[in-house]
Amino acid sequence: MFANFSSGYLEARGKFVLAAHEAGATIHSYLQPDLTGKDGEPLACDVAVLGPSNAETAYIIISGTHGAEGYCGSAIQHRWLVTSGRTAPQVGARIVLVHAVSPWAFSYQTRTTENNVDLNRNFLSHSSDRSTSNPGYDLLAPFLHTKAYSSADCLEAWRGYRSCLDQNGAHIENELLAGQSHQPDGLFYTGTSPEWANGCFRQIINDHLAGAEQIGFVDWHTGVGSYGEIVYLCFDDPSSAEYQAAADWWTFKKTEHEAFSAGSVPQYNGLLCQAIRQQLPTAKIAGAVIEFGTGDAYSVFRSDRLDRWLRFEGSHDVNYARHRRDYCNAICPDELAWRAHVLEQGPLIIDRMIAGLSHKRLLA
Repeated sequence: MFANFSSGYLEARGKFVLAAHEAGATIHSYLQPDLTGKDGEPLACDVAVLGPSNAETAYIIISGTHGAEGYCGSAIQHRWLVTSGRTAPQVGARIVLVHAVSPWAFSYQTRTTENNVDLNRNFLSHSSDRSTSNPGYDLLAPFLHTKAYSSADCLEAWRGYRSCLDQNGAHIENELLAGQSHQPDGLFYTGTSPEWANGCFRQIINDHLAGAEQIGFVDWHTGVGSYGEIVYLCFDDPSSAEYQAAADWWTFKKTEHEAFSAGSVPQYNGLLCQAIRQQLPTAKIAGAVIEFGTGDAYSVFRSDRLDRWLRFEGSHDVNYARHRRDYCNAICPDELAWRAHVLEQGPLIIDRMIAGLSHKRLLA
């Protein structure tokens, strides 16, 4: 059962392609030019497509938007392919599985792209959105940016971070998370232009979803929420048919608000899932960014801080490899109970979306 998980990009890619082939999928590989992975391997975003090309209903299931978080999403995709992949196309829909949409980050087991861009802040509609100020980030950055990494330093920074929230209001954490464009060595960096993975994902949408009248999507992530919690981040208006469809598929309530200190979901800028609607404005689209929680707020704080430090100040640290494994374990825990939960619930979430949209149209 736990063999669905992988310990590296090459292993994950091989498992995905093999499972997709055995399920009868057509496989398309979008090679990332001029870069190789951490072991010198070629990099690609692989796409497996099941079902008819002219289907009015389509689904897209995405892993690796945040690089190393994709090890969880990849395991779910693999599990679904080997258990449901052969029979799912019988509903007459097209099913598109996008594996390692940010392959460089997946291979190097980090959150951000080769340019330290947070891909889930990079899909901005207007270039002017990349030059906005973020006072919340500036207030909290001193606690997240560090020149050294130690347990004592983390605890002191966490206490300072919490004190800053207490003094200025929890809403500034939502400002922090929304994205920033002025600190290229920081967290949640939007970048100055679309990343390669941005253009690749848009091409995937155009190649494999064009013509579909209604689309369901899942973008797999980890980190938000308590250990073992599933958090559904649906960004449509709660009164819309799209929001109600997703809520019906997955029977979620607005508990996702409880995963954030401010009691509300941040106003994220440049989300990858928004590109589906940007590329296909006439289609009816519903779905969610779905998070598997990995720990408490302090553990997420430590993992974000560690990843940023490893990308910059700690890149030549003698214990780099061990620190990188610690980061991966924080965002994709190797505990058997957590992984069993992911492999049980992840494929069910996909199946519920497919069943829900196949029986009830978004546009009546």
